[in-house]
Amino acid sequence: MQKSISCSQKVAWKIAIIYILSTVVYIFITDSILSKLNILDTLWISIGKAVFFTFVTGFLLYKLILGNMKSLEDREQQLNTLIEHMPDFVNFKDGEGNWIKANKFAIQLFNLENIQYKGKRDSELENFTNVSREKLISCENSDEKVWKDGKLIRYEEVIPVSNEDYKIFDTIKVPIFHTNGQRKGLIVIGRDITDKKKIEQRLKDNEQLYRSLVENNTDAIINLDLNFNILSANEATEKITGYCKEELIKKTFSDLVDKKDQTKVTENFINASKGKTSRTEMSGIHKKGHSILLGIKSEPLRINEKLVGIFTVVRDITAAKEKEELIRKSEKLSVVGELACAVAHEVRNPLTALKGFVQLLQYKNINNEDKHYYDIMLTEIERINLIVSEFMMLSRPQAITYQNKNVVSLLVDVITLLETIAIMKNIEVTREFESNISLVKCEGNQIKQVFINIFKNAIEAVPTNGKIHIKVKKWKNSRICISFSDNGNGIPNDLIGRLGEPFYTTKEKGTGLGLMVCYKIIEEHGGRINIKSEMNQGTTVDIIFPISIDE
Repeated sequence: MQKSISCSQKVAWKIAIIYILSTVVYIFITDSILSKLNILDTLWISIGKAVFFTFVTGFLLYKLILGNMKSLEDREQQLNTLIEHMPDFVNFKDGEGNWIKANKFAIQLFNLENIQYKGKRDSELENFTNVSREKLISCENSDEKVWKDGKLIRYEEVIPVSNEDYKIFDTIKVPIFHTNGQRKGLIVIGRDITDKKKIEQRLKDNEQLYRSLVENNTDAIINLDLNFNILSANEATEKITGYCKEELIKKTFSDLVDKKDQTKVTENFINASKGKTSRTEMSGIHKKGHSILLGIKSEPLRINEKLVGIFTVVRDITAAKEKEELIRKSEKLSVVGELACAVAHEVRNPLTALKGFVQLLQYKNINNEDKHYYDIMLTEIERINLIVSEFMMLSRPQAITYQNKNVVSLLVDVITLLETIAIMKNIEVTREFESNISLVKCEGNQIKQVFINIFKNAIEAVPTNGKIHIKVKKWKNSRICISFSDNGNGIPNDLIGRLGEPFYTTKEKGTGLGLMVCYKIIEEHGGRINIKSEMNQGTTVDIIFPISIDE
């Protein structure tokens, strides 16, 4: 509009300049001609010259004004066509806020077809449109603000089109003033951005849903780049690894993996980077230094068909593996129990007969040079009898009466019993008992059997002139820990996990049943056995009990 005003001013100046120049030229030329003809002062000549000039200049002015009007009409028609076919609503108001003109889109939006809307304010259209009175008054208030501020404003406006539906417009209001500063009019333009805003809202909802799924997931969810650097991680990752998010994003995934599984994990990620879903299990390293078993699922991460990273889901399977191992041991124990039932009855009776006859033969040939053979046979029969007795313990449910006992007293009895064997091997046995150790609800004879087994194993593992240290101390969470530490040859790490399995032993003539019985007894007492060992350094066996509830 400002451009049209500027064009009109230029045309006016053009007409004025042409009129002045043509007048000067006409007077100069006609006066020169008449002067030469000596008829300059004739009245009728002057009148004729003026009339001729009037007609000519009037015709020229008419042509110029007509051309300019035609140009303005063409421009106005083009502008009206443009406004009518715009996908935005356009509304022109006068200085009082009355509607002057609105395009087709605006009329349809406000349901003003066949309504005489011109000359009415927004609030006066209440009876003709579905838009609420509150909204119409809000439009009037924003008009007033634009005029008051004297500058263009832009804001998002929600206009209801039915009881359940609405449209969102990106609205621009432009104030127009007279040269004296008085209000002249207002142009209102609004672009429908409903679909855009709904898509943005859906994206926000999806992003919130994604974040909720990721952050509340019990599995670690980690985004990696193609160099396996950590870009993001959820809270579960912090719990599983011990590192906070700020620490994680400074690491590569390899920093969380045990050295022995580095190749396996690298192959897993390489397969994922080739577009394949890849799964594996590995040993991870917790921030505190201990090992954790992890299951990994890796997916390629693509954006617009371009591979940009790797999406990795990590699950702590340490407890699950321990349960699997417990089930495996329980199954073996069940098999051993069934085997014990069958073997015990079949072996016990003939074994007793064999032992009796060997003793009878030994008695009859007391001075015989084959005496040592009888001793060997009796020793081996005793060994078989011991194995059968351990079988029977595994196979028969025991009716146990638990009582509050002082484990230190039970331990001292066992040490007194076996210390002589240690002295014969020149093994130094030291003790370290904390004071005020609480009572433990247990079956005393079974606990003594556990102590005897563990102590004997330590004596057998330690070479001559070795050392065994026995310690009793209070443990966290209301527990008591009894430790047997020796400086023997130690046990390889890959074998420690199998200790306690039936028929698995590190001793040349062992059966593995003794330690298995120990595990079973301690578990039935609500405790656990932990074995730590280093090659050529020694072994420590911790027996952990819960204290008596009475305590």
